[in-house]
Amino acid sequence: MKLIVAVVRPFKLDEIVTVLETIEGFPGMTVVDSEGFGQRLLSAAADALDPFKPNKRIEIIASDDALNEIVAAIKNAAHTGKKGDGLISVLPLDSVVLI
Repeated sequence: MKLIVAVVRPFKLDEIVTVLETIEGFPGMTVVDSEGFGQRLLSAAADALDPFKPNKRIEIIASDDALNEIVAAIKNAAHTGKKGDGLISVLPLDSVVLI
């Protein structure tokens, strides 16, 4: 099992969800509002005062078999071609316990 963590632009979330829901056996996801910034040059005084930009953080626990399809779907749906589209991390997951 893997934990997929994706940080994406907020306006791309609906498109990402629509694509993920088409994947057979999609396990579900958690979405959290987040803020952050990546490697960049400060281009305006406003950036210096508030460098944090709003993002959505998506977390998905996926089987190894579904991993590549889910990551590809997020990558394609979140892509705008502009710097700062986000990132996807994949982490090993030892166990999951249902409550």
